[in-house]
Amino acid sequence: MPTAETPRVAIVTGGERGIGFGIASRLAADGWHAVAVGLSPDQTDGSAVEFRGLDVRDREQVQTVVEGVARDRGRLDLLVNNAGIQRHARTEEMTWEDWSAVIDVNLHGVFNCLQAAGRVMLEAGAGSIVNIASVAAERGAPGRAPYCAAKAGVVSLTRTAGVEWAPRGVRVNAISPGMIESGGQLLDPESAKRFDHEAVRKLIPQGHYGTVDDIAAMVSFLASDEARYVTGQVIFVDGGFLTDFNVGLAGITR
Repeated sequence: MPTAETPRVAIVTGGERGIGFGIASRLAADGWHAVAVGLSPDQTDGSAVEFRGLDVRDREQVQTVVEGVARDRGRLDLLVNNAGIQRHARTEEMTWEDWSAVIDVNLHGVFNCLQAAGRVMLEAGAGSIVNIASVAAERGAPGRAPYCAAKAGVVSLTRTAGVEWAPRGVRVNAISPGMIESGGQLLDPESAKRFDHEAVRKLIPQGHYGTVDDIAAMVSFLASDEARYVTGQVIFVDGGFLTDFNVGLAGITR
């Protein structure tokens, strides 16, 4: 376990709010030095999390920030690729600008950060990367073509990097959340407008949405030594949603 003298170091992208902040806060509580990076780094909430500015689309900036954290803290043990955005439109109406915006953040951004952190970890011969994917990578979600495509790319990238880097001491896994809420609301407000919430809940075998803590707990496990033999895997944290044969979004989205 990390100690107060030599804490392990984690970078969490999109860490200013929502799932990202929940993950960073959990890691800090576990004894890690957690660095939340994103477009709004000026946080003053008094938490134990360190905040730094980062646009994951900017490859040069990504390299500078990742190498800076590793240099300043003397190590880099974990990257959590969480930053992501949404754009909603039916496929025939999706603009190139919206398509590109989602792919640039949700896929290119993941690759940029994974590559930069991976290089640092490979040189050290150890490290863990956790990519936040989605159940949307596994099934169609009307109105979210670029999001689904990007998350499917994240899954494939996870598996490829996982097998490439396993012999060199770096583990790469992904978490695919299902419906996650915070404070009683779905984390993506635009998606929330499109769902009949009661109908969706009835399709989740556990009967309720997940929470930020559910995702943070899985990150905590995958980052720990207890998961030392786990790599190249996609872990679904969805209350059984994807596994249930009866689940389907047709007729639920507006």
